[in-house]
Amino acid sequence: MRKKTLLVFAVLLILTGFAAAVEPDSDIWWGSNYTQGNFIYGGTVSFEWKDADTDDMTAGFGVFPQVEMTLYKPVIAGFSPLDFGLAMRGHTGIFFRIFDNSVSDPTFPAGLGILGTVHFGFKGFNVHFSDFNDAPTLFFNFLSRFDYFVELGAAFDILKASNSSPFGFAAATGMNYFVNDHFMLRSAYTYWNGFSGVSIGGSYKIGAGQKTKDVSINLNPLYYQIYLARFYSLYWYSFYAGGFYFDDSGYREGQGTVWEVTSNGDTDVVQIEKALLKKNGDGSKWWKIGFTSDGERIVYEFLLDKDYNLMKLRFKDAESGAVKKYTLTDRDRKKYDKQKMRQITTSEYKGWSKGIKRISVPAGTYNAEYLYHKEDTDVYSWWITDSVPGTLVKFFQEVSGDKITGILIKITEKNRSELDTLF
Repeated sequence: MRKKTLLVFAVLLILTGFAAAVEPDSDIWWGSNYTQGNFIYGGTVSFEWKDADTDDMTAGFGVFPQVEMTLYKPVIAGFSPLDFGLAMRGHTGIFFRIFDNSVSDPTFPAGLGILGTVHFGFKGFNVHFSDFNDAPTLFFNFLSRFDYFVELGAAFDILKASNSSPFGFAAATGMNYFVNDHFMLRSAYTYWNGFSGVSIGGSYKIGAGQKTKDVSINLNPLYYQIYLARFYSLYWYSFYAGGFYFDDSGYREGQGTVWEVTSNGDTDVVQIEKALLKKNGDGSKWWKIGFTSDGERIVYEFLLDKDYNLMKLRFKDAESGAVKKYTLTDRDRKKYDKQKMRQITTSEYKGWSKGIKRISVPAGTYNAEYLYHKEDTDVYSWWITDSVPGTLVKFFQEVSGDKITGILIKITEKNRSELDTLF
């Protein structure tokens, strides 16, 4: 028996070299972590028991060393989750017979088993997402690290732990978890010649794992669109009061304004900063806007051409804090810049003016021209003066029942880039 056992292990070791040379099939959508010819060495420790009757049982701790070879791996239409193999399992341990409230001396069984194996894998195709931090990231489906297995075969006990027959049935079912391409953790329900048990352990696979198809998905456009949409919601708050914009030629480089905007009956309060960073010779301007709500501050810096078209955008990534740069496309401008935002015309200005009103805001007290406009049930009011950058001191709008009020808090000087913008 000893010579035969050594011969079997010698054959398995020779075949190990063959396993390492098998090339995996890479044209698979759904497969497993194995390829044909893989060898898996490992074992588990278990707690096992066998009931003779309610007052008489044998129980103990077992050890299952095992070697397995993957013999066959069917591939059907790009799917290959099943693996069929053959395993040789050993069994030993320490067991006690428990009867009449007493425990017998320990016994040390020893046995061998041959089992057929079936694995079912969950390894799907690899999806590579472009990372927001400019590095490729492998989107790893957590299930792809697992496989479910069933093992069935015959057991032979050389040394027995009970008075059962030396020949019996061996089985196991459970899950493997691949820590990496070769090492796996194992948990299983086991059965060995009348003994049931639960076991945990680990195994090492020799040979290449199965490759699955690579699919590259560039999420950068979606990523930038998220930040762009958030920018425009802030931008419209900062540059357009009730859908209209006012002359901002009064801003000097480095000069800014800070606003407080309230809505929903003064329950929602946000602070908005607006500053001119740089005037270019072609009429374009670099601006900075900041948005503070519930203690969180968001900053954007951006380039507008002379017609108020957004050209470039800079912001900080929310996760990494890295500064990101984005140049708008014609599609972006078509999507956002065609909104119903307009400058008040001269004729509208004359028709909406209600005279000069003295108004006090945290930034100061001003003699401001009061403009009032109503469209159906929507109401708009503005207080403007050339004494402040951007001319606007206060605005109010009631649109579809929602009321929003903005007031000038202060005028700031010496504003600089916070996002390392090079003009």
